[in-house]
Amino acid sequence: MIVILDTTVFSSDFTCSGTAWRVLAHASKAWGLQIRVPEVVVAEAVGGYEREIGHASLALDRVATKYSGRLGLGQPFEDLLGTLQERRRDYQERLTQLIEDLGGTVLAPPDVPHMELARRAASRRKPCDQKGDGYRDTLNWLLILEIAQSSPEETIFWVTDNSTDFANEEKDNLHEDLLEDLEGVGAASRVRWFSDLSSLLLSLAASHYDESSDDLRNVQDNLQRGAIAEFINVSVLPSVVKKLVSPRRCALPLDALKPEVLAVQGVQGLELEVKGVAEQGGAFAEFSFTAETLIGLDLADTATELPEGFERGDGVDRSATVLKELGFQGLIELDSYGRPVSGEVSNIGALIDDPGLEPWKSKGSVLASLQAALSGLQRHSLVDSALLESLPRPKIDPGLLDALRPKIDPKLFGSAVVSPKIWDGLRPQIDPKLFGGPVVNPKILDALRPQIDPKIFEGMFPTVNALKRIADSSAFASSFRLSAAQTDLDDDGGDVEEISGEEGDGDASDV
Repeated sequence: MIVILDTTVFSSDFTCSGTAWRVLAHASKAWGLQIRVPEVVVAEAVGGYEREIGHASLALDRVATKYSGRLGLGQPFEDLLGTLQERRRDYQERLTQLIEDLGGTVLAPPDVPHMELARRAASRRKPCDQKGDGYRDTLNWLLILEIAQSSPEETIFWVTDNSTDFANEEKDNLHEDLLEDLEGVGAASRVRWFSDLSSLLLSLAASHYDESSDDLRNVQDNLQRGAIAEFINVSVLPSVVKKLVSPRRCALPLDALKPEVLAVQGVQGLELEVKGVAEQGGAFAEFSFTAETLIGLDLADTATELPEGFERGDGVDRSATVLKELGFQGLIELDSYGRPVSGEVSNIGALIDDPGLEPWKSKGSVLASLQAALSGLQRHSLVDSALLESLPRPKIDPGLLDALRPKIDPKLFGSAVVSPKIWDGLRPQIDPKLFGGPVVNPKILDALRPQIDPKIFEGMFPTVNALKRIADSSAFASSFRLSAAQTDLDDDGGDVEEISGEEGDGDASDV
């Protein structure tokens, strides 16, 4: 059996020190589990841890600024900030070592063409979302398909709480796109999805439970239910405060946004069932109980009418709150005397008779009902064929059709209806003699041209002899001499204003 872990498994417990991890450390050897972690998941887990360290450092720095001076705690705050940065730097090394301690292996991404990733994103094929985002999730999924093909005898468990991208509408199985992928590689029955590590361990424990085990029988006989209930109240429930819950599972309004647990009021009806052996003669058990739980949430539409039991928020923290009874399930580790060692909640959900579940069931069934209806129309006729066969057919006399045909006497068409000579009579009769000679006498064009006498223009232009007489005249000669004398005066430095721009500096005033 191969267990492949997604980022959500690490982000819920970055140090891998919770009860589920402790049980997994023992079960992986006892049950022969092969732990596999995609390299993409390691990178995402490291990035998430670094962001959390950054948030913690910022919050601590604000507290230190306010209190370190007047309380004399400057050095302790400084040491703590240094520790946070040191933990951030070596987290990848520590995480890799934790995986190796579990007997796990870090796997490189699959060698797939970029166009394969691009096609899945373009077609919005899961695990891509409706925007086409989902590059890292798609790499992880293609790695699962690759492992399924290369290990045809192995059952594969994919552990991720990312139900938005991997699960169907009802959140009870893988999405239809992914099931189709699995069928394509012949692994539809060998790959199972679990939302968290605790659910996986409890499921596997059922198939490995040994009633004859002395250790299990000893723990079962020595269960200290009172001590376990008190342990859950004091040590387990505080960890769920501020934890986000599923609107569907908790039967909250359809438009509820980021609901979280604000408070839990005690354990009621605690049930325990020992599931398997843990380290040092101990065991782990599944617990379940109910508790009054205060949930805070926001609404996509603040005008939404709230169901009974909900109250409007103060408009500062959350839009609405509700106090309702919810069911809690989880995992608890016990020592050989049946005393609790550690525990954690794995699931919080509404009770089976909660009326708030109905809108979610209706929402999930609308599409399925439509698909079923369309499929039914394709498989079945709208009218039963047997019913059509049973209907009496009307009796029609074949002679009726002959009677309905029109009777036309062929003799009507024995001769031409229209005499061919009628067409000659309809043609217009025009005498060709009308076009025997020219309609217009060509000489009329010559008559229309204007007759202009060339002698009219004589004397309008001076002849060469006339120009010669002007040049020889005394008036013309004296005028020419005066102009030449003025030119000589200008050359001798006469005071004449320059208007040419050729010697200027290019400024507009020179032009």
